[in-house]
Amino acid sequence: MNDKTNDQQLTIRRGNSGNARAFAQLIVISAPLFFPVLLGPHRDNFMENAYQKSSNIFSHEHAWFVEIQGKTTGMLLGYTGDVKRNQGLPTGLLFFKYFIKYGFFQKIIFLLKSQNFFPKVEKNDFYISNLAVFPEYQNRGIGASLLKFAESEALKNKCVNIVLDVEAENQGAIKLYQKYGYVMVRTSPSLQLGKSQFQFIRMKKYLMR
Repeated sequence: MNDKTNDQQLTIRRGNSGNARAFAQLIVISAPLFFPVLLGPHRDNFMENAYQKSSNIFSHEHAWFVEIQGKTTGMLLGYTGDVKRNQGLPTGLLFFKYFIKYGFFQKIIFLLKSQNFFPKVEKNDFYISNLAVFPEYQNRGIGASLLKFAESEALKNKCVNIVLDVEAENQGAIKLYQKYGYVMVRTSPSLQLGKSQFQFIRMKKYLMR
């Protein structure tokens, strides 16, 4: 499935509670190393639960899905800097409850350390938290359509920049973002979780008005 998809065949719509399963699958595709290690075998339960709730940064309130002929093919999770600041604490509480429930006490310390790991998202930024396309629909222009849509949402919210953080090992995603005008502005220090190390690259695009 390498043929480009015509824009007229795509439908992008805001998420609802019925997309919880697809959301959980796609968000792991967006960060294939980080989320499995952070959340462990119950990660889908966590993501589905967070998605169905309101007022957290994984909520359906901030998600959009791409459909082709009624089939979900990809997802964008994004929000403004104000949303990230206001909903960061409720999201952290969801993580704490999850880690306590499953006995992942060492990950509570990791979560606290990670609060200063990523650069800040400023008030006039639109943050692409996660963007993913199911493997069988990749290389068809769907990711580009989601980036274009993110720009329209950013401008609608009077944002000046779009920013994102991508796993340093995810070269395919980095090349996609560079192709559409994103530049690398910072590489994070390494963050250790168990036997795994993570490093992220902050990328940014200035929006011309």
